[in-house]
Amino acid sequence: MTRHTGIVAGIGVLVMAAGAGLIAFAPPAGASTAPPAVTWSDCVAYSDETLEAMGVPPEELPRIRALLARTDCGAVRVPLDYNRPNGTKITVAISRLRATDQRHKLGSMAVNPGGPGGSGYLMPHELALTSPQFEALAERYDLIGFDPRGVGYSTRAACARPGRDVTPPEIPAGPLTGETAKKIYDFQVLQNRTCWQSDPTFLGQLTTANVARDLEQVRKALGQEKLGYFGVSWGTLLGQVYRSLYPGSVGRMWLDSVVGPTANRLDSRFHDVTAADEGKIPRWAAWAAHRDATYHLGDTAEEVIALVKQLKRKLDAAPIVFSDLDQPLDGNLAAFLAVAPSPLWAESTPALAALTTAKTGDPVPDALRPILIGDGPQEPTEPPADLPEQFNDAAGRAILCNDDTSPHDFPTFWKTYRSWQREFPITAGLAPFTQMCAGWPIPAKEPFQLRKSNASLQLSGHRWESPTPFPWIAQVQARIGGTAFTVEDDIHGSVARVPQCTEHLEAYFLTGRPDSGGCDGVTPPSDAAASTATVAAESAPVSTGWAPSGNRWSWRKH
Repeated sequence: MTRHTGIVAGIGVLVMAAGAGLIAFAPPAGASTAPPAVTWSDCVAYSDETLEAMGVPPEELPRIRALLARTDCGAVRVPLDYNRPNGTKITVAISRLRATDQRHKLGSMAVNPGGPGGSGYLMPHELALTSPQFEALAERYDLIGFDPRGVGYSTRAACARPGRDVTPPEIPAGPLTGETAKKIYDFQVLQNRTCWQSDPTFLGQLTTANVARDLEQVRKALGQEKLGYFGVSWGTLLGQVYRSLYPGSVGRMWLDSVVGPTANRLDSRFHDVTAADEGKIPRWAAWAAHRDATYHLGDTAEEVIALVKQLKRKLDAAPIVFSDLDQPLDGNLAAFLAVAPSPLWAESTPALAALTTAKTGDPVPDALRPILIGDGPQEPTEPPADLPEQFNDAAGRAILCNDDTSPHDFPTFWKTYRSWQREFPITAGLAPFTQMCAGWPIPAKEPFQLRKSNASLQLSGHRWESPTPFPWIAQVQARIGGTAFTVEDDIHGSVARVPQCTEHLEAYFLTGRPDSGGCDGVTPPSDAAASTATVAAESAPVSTGWAPSGNRWSWRKH
């Protein structure tokens, strides 16, 4: 439930990380001695319609079909509860994109896109299709995709919803009041309790640590002495936990957009994310100030920031209502435009400039129209019957809340939220305005402790991004080791999307040599030309709850 907007760009699913690690202890005593095995089966024969619905351009259909033709599909049975290894079993679905050079193969590399709740089943194919460097790695590595427990082709999670007679509370424009916040919190409690009652036995076993244990069963079932790994966002948390639990099982591991070691506390996580949003505004402000002759927002970064603060206060006090948009808009729109990812600055900056002179009763200014209205209403279309699940909300919620160790009561949440309003004058309103695990009926399953090891580890952080703030990489490195690589952009998970960066990743997996250098990543536009096509990775700050919209802006209220 959000009142904000989203920008997502690029092909594939790269989703924001949640939480940081669960307890790094040995597998439970009494574990089953039966070796895991893969049950191989025919792969799904996707239609052209389905492949295009997944984002494959029509001209790339022959290439994706060639990749699918050399894919093995299977499943591994794993314990639902690792404390009862001989009890109920669930299924983890895997795909194997076979290396083309089996004679000189370097091993197997598992990949994960993040979430929690994201499907990684077809991630090997998406990487090989969109990155020449990953296509080259697919010559020497079997690339292993998998759906974590609860997601996609694996045993899937589902949540019941409150009855149709229960409606979400209205969220008025302007600063959030305690009364409205409590209504939102109570609705969140109802949602989470209703979800939990759907299947408490299964939902209670959805944790990051259990997904890591499942991955170890996959490694064994594949007969691999060591497993390479590439993870993004929450996938970096999964990698950290896997490496802490099974250091001897890790081959070469690269973690991009690294989740910090305290981010399993959602209050800590969202504080850091909101701080990163606030902290990246001066970079944009300097860019806008350099183009003051075009945008007229101020000829210094300080003037631009002062104008944004003034505009936010003005809209919070008196939300604007355009004649052709039935939705009052408050200061969060100004904040959203100020924290837009750099490839969209050439669109967000004129939109913000138009907002400074807009008045209630006016039609939506042309510069704001793509953001607030987009392409207009579109007829809903029925998805193809064989369209694989790309994200499972129920699994994502369960993993987050089973891992979360922050307080769930309303008074603590409201006190924390109010403190953010003072600390972050522009971006605090973009922070989540409820405790998303409110009402989740069990405490964190396994408070975690990550561990150092000698297993190979390459970390990459993005200096200006906010979903996984740059300071987290140093925190992870101090906790578990590894070598840090710096990407000078603000785009979440762009290492696999920008050739200059992916070349470093390719070299690491081919040689095993750590890389303490860096790359530019996705660069801001040099002029006022539209630039959404240059975005090469998912870039919406998850903390804001902006709704995904493909390669376009959109403004949707849920």
